[in-house]
Amino acid sequence: MVGIWLFGCAAWVFSLVVLGGVTRLTRSGLSMTDWKFTGNLPPLSEDQWVLEFEKYQKSPEYKRVNKGMCIEDFKFIYWMEYAHRMWGRGLGAVFALPFTYFLAKGYITRQLGLRLTALFALGAGQGLIGWWMVKSGLEEPASEYVQPRVSPYRLATHLTSAFVIYCGILWTALSIVLPEPPNGSLSWVQGAAKVRKLAHPVSVLVGLTALSGAFVAGNDAGHAYNSFPKMGDSWIPDDIFSMQPFIRNFFENTSTVQLNHRILATTTLMSVGGLWLAARKLDMHPAIKSLVGSVLGMTALQVTLGISTLLTYVPVSLASAHQAGALTLLTLMILLAHTVRKPSPALLKSLASMPKSRA
Repeated sequence: MVGIWLFGCAAWVFSLVVLGGVTRLTRSGLSMTDWKFTGNLPPLSEDQWVLEFEKYQKSPEYKRVNKGMCIEDFKFIYWMEYAHRMWGRGLGAVFALPFTYFLAKGYITRQLGLRLTALFALGAGQGLIGWWMVKSGLEEPASEYVQPRVSPYRLATHLTSAFVIYCGILWTALSIVLPEPPNGSLSWVQGAAKVRKLAHPVSVLVGLTALSGAFVAGNDAGHAYNSFPKMGDSWIPDDIFSMQPFIRNFFENTSTVQLNHRILATTTLMSVGGLWLAARKLDMHPAIKSLVGSVLGMTALQVTLGISTLLTYVPVSLASAHQAGALTLLTLMILLAHTVRKPSPALLKSLASMPKSRA
């Protein structure tokens, strides 16, 4: 029961990340100019809608991007942001109420309780991080030629936090449902150990590529250099190190941010391909082989989605699928890492004592 509940929470977080991506892509995230931790009711009358619209008309985004927007168009972006916020608060209830019930029933151990409490605290903090991010987009940009948008650093923090919460819940759910990794013989365990040495660095690379994607989103870098494999007429743009201090280029320079994402994505695809080739030669559980193949297929699909999104000037549908693909790939890497983890000493001892013919 606890495992099923946590899988449901993980699925909720997944949907919340996708909804957040759609909210950003439809430029809806700055439509609500205030925030309350407990939330509030949406406008219920035309006068209330006019009041909310007047608040938005004072924002830099309205003045520089959406000037002349009608109230009906405003209602769409408002409902998008409102849905994202309330879906996040709904997750809090879906997590807290069953957690309290399972604690009262004694279904949750002390160690598990501490881990789940930490995840709940991260989730509560995510709301604050979200507002901290939105607030940066409500400030006047430094230059009159710059469009108002949220800080790429804050957007990356918000997305990374969501990924950490998702991975934490998913790993915990898997550990409850599958307390031991798949096994059958010492030979399979040894094969899994070899895959584990490769899978962990690949998982880190997948995470870094996803993080670099957050900076692509935060800088609207997907709207530049809509060609592949070259970036415009060159392989490497001339202005990749034009900002000072130098380190800013990797987080704020549109050319550098997109180039980084391309390099990391290509490196990830090659690394996953290498993992798949290495795994083919090993004796291991069929479930692990199947997972490695799935990771390769999803990585190829994710790269295809990324290139398609770039070439078609970032349509909402493809860009949303690309963000969902990043989390799907991360899910498969979590599954793989969990499946090839080291068995308990008791299990290893029992496998060692089994007759070879039986094993």
